[in-house]
Amino acid sequence: MCVDYRQLNAKTRKDAYPLPRIKETLDALAGAHWFSTLDLASGYNQVPVAEKDRAKTAFCTPFGLFEFERMPFGLCNAPGTFQRRMERIFGDQSLQSVLLYLDDVIVFSTSIEQHLQQLEMVLSRFQMKGLKAKMSKCHFFQKEVQYLGHRVSSEGVATDPDKISAVENWRVPRDVTEVRSFLGFCSYYRRFVKGFAQLAAPLHQLVANVIKVAKESRKRPAAVLPTMWTEECNHSFSELKRMFTSTPILAFADFTKPFVLEVDASHQGLGAVLSQDHQGKLRPVAYASRSLRGSERNMENYSSMKLEFLALKWAISETFREYLLGSKCTVYTDNNPLSHFQNIKLGATEQRWAAQLAAFDFTVHYKPGRNNGNADSLSRQYSDQDVPQEQPNQHANTSSNILPNVEKPVVVAQQQIGVFPSRSPDDLATLQGADLTIEVFLSFWKRGKPPNKEERLLLSKDVKRLVQQWDRILEKEGVLYRQVTAPHGEVYAQLLLPMCLHEELLNNLHDKHGHQGVRRTTDLARQRCYWPGMGADVENHCRSCQRCVLSKAVQPGVKTYQGTLLATQPMEILAIDFTLLEPATDGKENVLVMTEVFSKYTQAVPTKDQTALTVAKVLVDSWFNRFGVPKRIHSDQGRNFESALIRQVCQLYGIEKSRTTPYHPQGNGQCERFNRTLHDLLRSLPPEKKRVWPKYISQLVWAYNTSAHRSTGNTPYGLMFGVPPRVPADFLLGEGTTEDTTSSWDEWVQQHRERLQVARDLARKNLQQAADYRQQHHNQQARDAGFTEGQLVYLKDHQCKGRRKIQDVWSPVLYLVVRVPTESGGPYTITRADGTADVRRVHRAEMRAAHLEILPSAPMTPNPCLSSSNQDIPVWRCQ
Repeated sequence: MCVDYRQLNAKTRKDAYPLPRIKETLDALAGAHWFSTLDLASGYNQVPVAEKDRAKTAFCTPFGLFEFERMPFGLCNAPGTFQRRMERIFGDQSLQSVLLYLDDVIVFSTSIEQHLQQLEMVLSRFQMKGLKAKMSKCHFFQKEVQYLGHRVSSEGVATDPDKISAVENWRVPRDVTEVRSFLGFCSYYRRFVKGFAQLAAPLHQLVANVIKVAKESRKRPAAVLPTMWTEECNHSFSELKRMFTSTPILAFADFTKPFVLEVDASHQGLGAVLSQDHQGKLRPVAYASRSLRGSERNMENYSSMKLEFLALKWAISETFREYLLGSKCTVYTDNNPLSHFQNIKLGATEQRWAAQLAAFDFTVHYKPGRNNGNADSLSRQYSDQDVPQEQPNQHANTSSNILPNVEKPVVVAQQQIGVFPSRSPDDLATLQGADLTIEVFLSFWKRGKPPNKEERLLLSKDVKRLVQQWDRILEKEGVLYRQVTAPHGEVYAQLLLPMCLHEELLNNLHDKHGHQGVRRTTDLARQRCYWPGMGADVENHCRSCQRCVLSKAVQPGVKTYQGTLLATQPMEILAIDFTLLEPATDGKENVLVMTEVFSKYTQAVPTKDQTALTVAKVLVDSWFNRFGVPKRIHSDQGRNFESALIRQVCQLYGIEKSRTTPYHPQGNGQCERFNRTLHDLLRSLPPEKKRVWPKYISQLVWAYNTSAHRSTGNTPYGLMFGVPPRVPADFLLGEGTTEDTTSSWDEWVQQHRERLQVARDLARKNLQQAADYRQQHHNQQARDAGFTEGQLVYLKDHQCKGRRKIQDVWSPVLYLVVRVPTESGGPYTITRADGTADVRRVHRAEMRAAHLEILPSAPMTPNPCLSSSNQDIPVWRCQ
């Protein structure tokens, strides 16, 4: 059970009772040969609460109000109170035969007989004061024991060997990402390692070589790295681990000074680094890391804030407990909400963690992730396949005679950093000298004159481009820069950037800088660095950035070539669609629009829903029974129009069914255009009539049908029925006519047939001309490079409902184009790139190219949905 005592703790005057200093406590064990350790069971709960103070511990439950009679967990003064009580009980034996550190008790002696007497004394006082120990955590008559994070024996006090694997057992990297993670961790403390650049140079060069070979061979970097991991790389990796788990990197803890704790959590594991300020420089005292357990990997239960809170609780109350109890500590986390956890509402689990942390004196501050690389790297050294470790891995230095060997002060945590904040001029000069292009240029620069004509013939294209910048190159502290003047007059010194740092720079300026476009990313890079071909490299990086591809719309937007839907006679094609309006007083808000494509004659029927049954009833009652059965019905791919019921209706009446491509309403343009007209007509109604719009919709549709249509030059009514419509105005003006009176019925029929034929021929001509004009006007503005068979594409993501202003535009699932349209504006045929889905037909506007590396040698997965003519199209794997 856990009670949230944050408000009580905030108003409590802190108890200044000191905890024992660990160094002095361990020094008292000198000369002892026998040890026993005892751990009290729920030690705080064994301390009675004064009756006058019990009301302060009150908490409310559904069963009433309760108070603690024993000291609960979560009170800020609990450690001092408990330590005071233990020293009152064993004060006469403290540091002589017993060591007390909260609920951890160690009994030590020089002989077995003396040890028996001392144990009897300790246990008798336990019994007299009503204290209970936890048997599973007690160890008696030991030659060597674990106490306060150290291994204690007759030989002295040493670092626990089980607690040095966080760095010492860092596994050999398996891909470029893991190499970069290790280098990022080491770079955080590189100022404490003399000659770090030379020591890490093989790993930096390895990253550059692997990326280059992977691009040239079109293989995954993970497949290339093992073949390029040399003995030199292995020596560099092992030496760096050795340096970071020994002096002078690690410092011993000084309990008179405050601590600095940096924590981080990822979906791979937890990481923490405990540090202290030594002579103005932040030195690590201990490292810790562990992988996530099964329940902690559930992203539904563990949000990013909860994971970071777990790392905070684990680091303070479990891993570095003996260091931080009784000491002030400043905690840095890259999760901003966690820095306010004392003032926000917490869930049940978080409240339990907060109660465990209440005994510690610490403050939490936000520190951006880019500045928290040491803890971040430790949290990410585990993969999803790694077995979770039950015990955290630590490495702490207990040596008391450490001579610091440092070269530069630590950068303040909140200070804004540059692209490469921790690289000294010596480091940069070393990396420039190791670069294949800059190394050649340096040979000419050091001799003081550029290459002659004969020498230039032997140079690569990139070196020649550097030589062309000779007059702009300057040297500062052994590092080469290019000096340029911006259009506004500001002068920049651009670092000649080695290839091994290109990817890191682009990640910092693009991936970690808001994923801005090519122009802005290029401007950011040009203000800082230069290398031959930088503009093309920036553009390729931005184009291949999957986060940008999935989250951004294509600019400028795709405007495809337009197709047309034409009919040559009435009742050839009936287009149907729903439009949704404001609810009327009778509850109706849907309108089923039915438009005869040739004549443009339209019916609009209000409905209460959009179900397939409603569609079938309206088609039969409001169209088939009045005007006859069309040859074809055209609609979008709504479930109501594609249902089994509508298929049965079409089969019963012998009607062909056609459909638009998904999410492309322009494919049913006739209905979409009438919907706009209908909205305009309804909008013109007075406000009182708009509330009962179903009563007036038939009159408005009649007005539309009896007005000349621009595409045909005739009225929809006239083309549909062959006679001009009679409107109320005709009665007002009289029935004037210029036609001759026919003498017989047969003569009237003949004249009517001729006039109707002329009207429909003219309508066909006008329809074709109008369609050609629209298509030509549209296609002049078309922007569509099109796709080819075998090309990888993404589809628009329509799964997310509701507001989508900050949602990804494209789905991350890759598709393969298996057939291109034979006519402009037609649909593409695609299938899943992994071959697991059926063939789909989609419009060009729903697709965008996936700028990814492909593997021509990838195994092909045949898709049974493809025809035999397309079985030779491979299914590519993406890098």
